Amino acid sequence: MNRSLIPLLLVGLIFVTTIDASAQTCDSLSFDVSAELTSDPGYEGMYKYTISGYWGVSGVEQGWGLSYLMFSLGTECPCLCDSTFGLVEFPDPAGISTGMDSYTEEPCEVVYLGFVECDGLEDITSDVAIKFEVPDYQTCEPIHYGTGTWIFYSTLPPLPWSERANATMIKYGEMACWGDISGQFPNCYECVPVSTEARSWGSIKSIYR
Repeated sequence: MNRSLIPLLLVGLIFVTTIDASAQTCDSLSFDVSAELTSDPGYEGMYKYTISGYWGVSGVEQGWGLSYLMFSLGTECPCLCDSTFGLVEFPDPAGISTGMDSYTEEPCEVVYLGFVECDGLEDITSDVAIKFEVPDYQTCEPIHYGTGTWIFYSTLPPLPWSERANATMIKYGEMACWGDISGQFPNCYECVPVSTEARSWGSIKSIYR
């Protein structure tokens, strides 16, 4: 997999649709996130955060499907938007989910790109968020229901397991809906830049903590 560093800003992601700020709760939405030290090539010694779950939205107009997902990391993570840190990295692709081919209408596997969203959840909150979006060139698209898995890597260790209310947002058509997420989240209170050379030593030290 190709390696993609987080940009300071979300370059090239300009949304022309208007989000309804009074977004509804999804009919069904369940996501959890787990963390583990990884030996994945290129990310050795980092923590691998895996988000998995499903969504379902009714009352969606014909032709509208899921546009993107965002997972809030809270207001304590502004350091993730500082280009001098590089605390989070995304694989390519950064996620997969079920979907449908827009030409053949056959089931297919959707791939996602990952970003850090520094402007909150569509200006409704000020939280820093992890965002997964479908690239424009892809003909396989997520529809209003599905399951998937998304990944990001970080030098930040995980916090203890917790539940976060309204920390997930999915956008479909011109609407959005919210849901909860549970699991392990990066500890942004440890926002210290870590070089690639230091990762191996960091992973060894963590074993003996």
